Amino acid sequence: MKLSHMVEIGKMEVIREGEFTSLGFITHGYPVQLAYAESEEYMHNLEMAPNITCLITAPELRPLASENRGLAVSGNPRRSFYNIHNHLARNTEFYGKHFENQIAETASIHPKAFIAERDVCIGEKCVIEPNVTVLENSVLKNEVVIRAGSVIGGEGFAYNRIDGEIMPVCHAGGVLLHDRVEIQCNTVIDRAVFGGYTEILEDTRIDNLVHVAHNVRIGRRCLVVALVMLGGSVTIGDDVWIGPSAAIRPEVRIGSGAWISMGSVVTNDVGPGQKVSGHFAIDHDKFIQFMRKIR
Repeated sequence: MKLSHMVEIGKMEVIREGEFTSLGFITHGYPVQLAYAESEEYMHNLEMAPNITCLITAPELRPLASENRGLAVSGNPRRSFYNIHNHLARNTEFYGKHFENQIAETASIHPKAFIAERDVCIGEKCVIEPNVTVLENSVLKNEVVIRAGSVIGGEGFAYNRIDGEIMPVCHAGGVLLHDRVEIQCNTVIDRAVFGGYTEILEDTRIDNLVHVAHNVRIGRRCLVVALVMLGGSVTIGDDVWIGPSAAIRPEVRIGSGAWISMGSVVTNDVGPGQKVSGHFAIDHDKFIQFMRKIR
C-alpha cells in the first residue's frame, strides 16, 4: 500500500512517497510498518525502529523526520492514522482475506455454543461448552478447551479522544490458542488490533472471569487465576503464575518463571523468576519487609 493512496482517507499531505504492509505503534515492530508520531519524544524513538517505512507526523515535526522513510504531514497525525486503519479494517482485505470455517470432526461443540459463520478454525479434539462465543478470526489448535460462557475474539476496548470526539478503533486481528490451552468459564479474550493475533501458547490455563486484552501474548504452561486483568500488548513468558485479582498495565513484559501475587497491580516490567506483590507491585521480599515494619 502506498501513502499516496491514503491521502483522502487520512486527510494528509504526502511529502515523500513510501509503501507499507502493516500498521502499528512505534513500539510494535511490525515489518514494513506505517506509524504516527505527534511529539519530539516519539520522533527520537524512531531511530530504534528501522521497520517503520512510513510515518505520519505534524508539520512542525517534519524537519526531524528521516529521509529514509515515506512521510506525510497532518494537522492531527493520530486522527489520520486511525482513519486509515479503520478504513482498511472495514472496507478492504488489507488485514487478511476471509475464509470458510475449518472445524475438525473430532471437535466437541455444544449446540448452545455460537461459532461465527466464517474465519474460524477449530482443531482436533477441542471442547466448546454451552454459551461459548467464538467470533471471526479465531484459531483454536488441537485439544483446546473453552468452558461455558467464555468469549473468544471479542472486540477490544480501544477508543481515542480526538478534538472532543470519541473515535472507536476497529480490531482487525484475531485470537490464536495453541495446543491444550484451557479457558475456564466467563473469560473474555479480545482479538488483536492491527492484524496478527492475541496469542496463548501451549498448555497454559486461564481461570474464570479473566480479561485478556488485545495483542496480549502469553507463553507456555502459565497459570492465570480468576479475576486477573491483562492490559493491551502485555507480554508474558513461560511458566508464569499470576494470582487472583492481579492487574497488569498495558505493554508490561513479564519474564519466564515470574510470580505475581494476588491483588498485585503491576505497572513495570517483571524480570524472569522475579516475585512481585502489592499496589503498586514491587519485589515480593521487599513488600514483606515493608509490611512487617508497618504492622
